[in-house]
Amino acid sequence: MAKPILAPALVALAQSGCGIAIASCGSDGAPVLGLGVACRLRPGGVFRFLVDRCVNAEVIEALASGGPVAVTLTVTRDHTSFQIKASKAHTGPRCNDDLPEVDRQQALFRDGLSELGYSEAQGVGYSVYETANLVAVEFAPEQVFSQTPGPGAGQEITK
Repeated sequence: MAKPILAPALVALAQSGCGIAIASCGSDGAPVLGLGVACRLRPGGVFRFLVDRCVNAEVIEALASGGPVAVTLTVTRDHTSFQIKASKAHTGPRCNDDLPEVDRQQALFRDGLSELGYSEAQGVGYSVYETANLVAVEFAPEQVFSQTPGPGAGQEITK
């Protein structure tokens, strides 16, 4: 299977302060879900997601054990969404150069929630993470799907 090439608009969306849901399955086959705090695109089309280890322990364990990965990225302002999937992901430590991008994306995420009418306190609550607990999840997408609500939701994006 050829590695999908993501359009620049999707790459920009992924790094725009959107909501990030990360899923895998445990050793018993049951789904596990986590939430990311930021996304960075690395050379070669590899996506790097930063997650808080304490609140995402189950999904990190599933991924470290070789479970498949699916990440859905959603713009809070209008629900524009896409999902990327791969048969496996790698987990590892965060880097210091991740932190400015985490801060930038979390500020944008809170702004998006504010535009929807969430209070400042709610926005802060939805974007809590501990810098010392950040872990990276990296993978190259094998499949990409539209998830924006409407007639095209669920369709594979091949170009």
